[in-house]
Amino acid sequence: MEFYHLRTFLTVADEGHLTRAAEKLMTSQPAVSAQLRALEDEVGMKLFERTSKGMVLTSAGRSLREQAERIVEAAKDFKCQADALRDTISGELVLGLNNRPEILRLMEILGDLTANHSELRYELLCGSSGVILQGLDEGSISIGFFEGECNHPKIIWHQLDTIELCLAAPVAWAEELAQPDWKKLEAKPWIFVSRMCSYFLAIQSICREQGLSVTPRFRVNEELTVLNLVADGLGLTLTSRSQVEAPGFKDRIVALPHFRAAVPLCIGYPSSKADDPAVMAVRDTVLKVWGKPRKAPLPPIAEAPSGANARRQTASRPRHQQSNRRRS
Repeated sequence: MEFYHLRTFLTVADEGHLTRAAEKLMTSQPAVSAQLRALEDEVGMKLFERTSKGMVLTSAGRSLREQAERIVEAAKDFKCQADALRDTISGELVLGLNNRPEILRLMEILGDLTANHSELRYELLCGSSGVILQGLDEGSISIGFFEGECNHPKIIWHQLDTIELCLAAPVAWAEELAQPDWKKLEAKPWIFVSRMCSYFLAIQSICREQGLSVTPRFRVNEELTVLNLVADGLGLTLTSRSQVEAPGFKDRIVALPHFRAAVPLCIGYPSSKADDPAVMAVRDTVLKVWGKPRKAPLPPIAEAPSGANARRQTASRPRHQQSNRRRS
């Protein structure tokens, strides 16, 4: 029996749905199904009933759930204590990434960590900010990047920077949408990101404030696919200005004047890992790297097109502001 089988079993039990469990575990639905089958074969009994509404624990599954939770927690405690006894910082961390490596300064961070803590190993998991926060809250992610404020009482976080947001459209629509007109946007096809992404919450907020009724043509949980759909003229979305200015997209996607805002970019970790030497090593390295100027700055953020009726939401942009507070 593999440890990750138990983790998958508990995640499916919590979510009651294979697709949501796969998103949370940052894997595919077939992989989750295969792991459940392997576990059921190992114990020799069915642990779930597959229903039209999702996955429901059998009586055997309910009986074994508490034991599985104890095993998973004991394994985490064992590893943490073992790491603390070593003279050098070692072990494997699950590092959550919510954005492109160059935006997170990931290569610089990992280069510094490799030079100073050569025995550390990493599992890099990419997902939306909501998925990262959920993983941090549950302890399945050791430390991770996310956007937006954190209201989880069990997560400690530090603000690194702010991310400029904008509405992005195909460059072919630039002239038509040069003047802010929300009704025109309502009639356009939209691309929504994952419901667990901070950008999805921002789109919901825009729709409420402007009285829009928007039905997405596409729902996508991966940013590069979203950008390619926009660039190919298949819809508009909300994204970061740095994505619009990225090589390969800056001549194909335009930032609209209708909306401008900013959200904090943060690094966070579970409060239960505040004494974990490996997690603290990553935290300190991230804060050190983000406290230094970029060696290769990202393209500058251009001003949005002017318009007398342009509605802009702005936010202060404190750079490298750090917060050690636990938000409840």
